[in-house]
Amino acid sequence: MLYVCVAVGILFSLFWCAQLIFFRIHMNWTNRLIESGAEDEKTGVSIIHPIKDLDFELEKNLHTWFAQNYKGPVQHIFSFQEANDPAIPVVNAIIAGYPGIDCEIIVNPVMPGLNGKSSNMVQGMKKAKYGIVMFGDSDIRIKPDFIVKMVRPLKDENVGITTCGQVNRGGRDFWTRFFTFTQNSETDFIWAFLTRVGMDLGATGAAFAMRKQLLMNIGGLEAFGSSLLEDLHLGNTLYKMGYKLILGPFLECNVQKLAMEKSFNYARRIGVGIKAHIAVELPTFVLMIFWYWIILILGFAFRNTDVIFLGLGFMGLRVIHGLVMRLVSGNRIMPADIITPLFFDLFATFYLIFSFNNKYVTWRGIRYEVKKGGYIEDSDYAVELLEEEQAKS
Repeated sequence: MLYVCVAVGILFSLFWCAQLIFFRIHMNWTNRLIESGAEDEKTGVSIIHPIKDLDFELEKNLHTWFAQNYKGPVQHIFSFQEANDPAIPVVNAIIAGYPGIDCEIIVNPVMPGLNGKSSNMVQGMKKAKYGIVMFGDSDIRIKPDFIVKMVRPLKDENVGITTCGQVNRGGRDFWTRFFTFTQNSETDFIWAFLTRVGMDLGATGAAFAMRKQLLMNIGGLEAFGSSLLEDLHLGNTLYKMGYKLILGPFLECNVQKLAMEKSFNYARRIGVGIKAHIAVELPTFVLMIFWYWIILILGFAFRNTDVIFLGLGFMGLRVIHGLVMRLVSGNRIMPADIITPLFFDLFATFYLIFSFNNKYVTWRGIRYEVKKGGYIEDSDYAVELLEEEQAKS
């Protein structure tokens, strides 16, 4: 048993090293700016910004979208759900500072059967002028060559989508730092890494771009917005159709303070997708994050001192791995970061296995009742909104 545990430990330790090397290489590429030129001048891009409420440092985030070196025509569509959204005055003020850029603000209620973000994006698509459509969340910042790096791969008809992972930074309290560690681990060190080597794990919704015609050919975003994991299902569909999923630059997401419930809701959202998308591969993913705990448990179960110490040694390596993840992602190391990697692996395993009976997920102010795959249950998709409407009547 000891030799088997050693072999498993070496294998997954190499996986940890590969994650770090991949992240550093991809971040270097993200930071290496390229110029836009004549080849981009005739390729127009419609950028749809689905927004709800004020994200941290929204102004700084949106300014990066206007500070692009892209030579082609660009259209910005800011899509909201409510006319009194507190982010609208902020967006208006920013637009006023860029009078030469094509911008529009639209407001539409959430479409029945769709999640709030997808509804915003579907409404924005109705206003899109150009052959390339791009979607970007309001809590992210981008490099000046972001549009160039996202659009150029789409000139290859074999490419279906360019999609990005976001690198989360900031926060001082435990739960904020745990949330950023969770998102970075899931998105940048697992999803992005495995996507880069060609595995089908869908797309991420922080920012992605597609040819407009291809998106319409597969049913538009309406075909995927009935799930809280519309980006995952969109990427899966393209992959199964034989299209390439290209990993775009890393994005930057800065946070200040997030509630504990934010982490739990994010985990629920991922959990309901995991159980549909990778139900067959679930043991592999549990093993990926829980393997050293299994070694430790086996050591105690069989009263094998060597295996116990081996498990403890791998736990120590996991702490070091987690701290290095913090450093390469641009985060300062704080005392809470010592326990975070171990807690994350326990927490994630719990949600991967035991989230199957959880029917409710709250996301961006809306409480959804969901079923397998994160799909919204019938018309009872936004419990809080329905309760508000009932109270008014």
